[in-house]
Amino acid sequence: MVNELKRQSFHFGFGIILVLLLKYDILNLSLLFLILIIGFIISIISKNNKIPVISWFLDNFDRKEHLSGYGVLTYLLGIIFVFGLFNKEIALASIMILAFGDSFCHLGRFGRVQNPFNKYKFLEGTIIGIVAGTFGAVFFVPLNPAFFGSLVAMSIEGLELNVLKKKIDDNLYIPLISAVIISLF
Repeated sequence: MVNELKRQSFHFGFGIILVLLLKYDILNLSLLFLILIIGFIISIISKNNKIPVISWFLDNFDRKEHLSGYGVLTYLLGIIFVFGLFNKEIALASIMILAFGDSFCHLGRFGRVQNPFNKYKFLEGTIIGIVAGTFGAVFFVPLNPAFFGSLVAMSIEGLELNVLKKKIDDNLYIPLISAVIISLF
C-alpha cells in the first residue's frame, strides 16, 4: 500500500510538472519524443545495470512486472499522442485528467461498492477519479467538457482494457479517451 501511494504521488507530480513545461512551451512534441527514446534506452540499460538516480527512482516507484520504467514510458507516449492529435488546451486538460483522476482513483481501494465490471476496483475510486480529473481539467477547458471527458475516461479506466489478452496501460488510453470526449464540445 505504501509503495502504491508513492507511485501515485509520483504519477500526480510528474503530470503536473509536464503540464507546466508544456503550457509554457519549455517542452514540445519533438522534445517529448526525444525524452521517450532516451527513456526507452535507459530502460534497456537499467535492466542489467545500476544507473545513479535513475535506479533509485525505479527501485522506489516502478512496478516490477514490466519493462523498467514502463509506467513513465507509457505516460509519455499517451501525452505524445494527445499533443500530436489535439489542440494544446484539450491536450493539457486530458493530461490533467490522467494526473489527477488516475492518481486519486486509487483512494477507492478503501471503498465498499465493488465495480461490477472489475473485481479488483471499487466504484468509490471511479467517482473520486472523475471528481479529481474534472478539477484538474477545468484549468484548461470549461466545466462540461472537463466533466464528461473525465467521466468517460475514468469509467473506462475501471474496466481494464485488453487487446489479445494483454492489458492496455491506462496511461495510454485515459488521455486519448478524455481528449476525444473533450473535443466533441
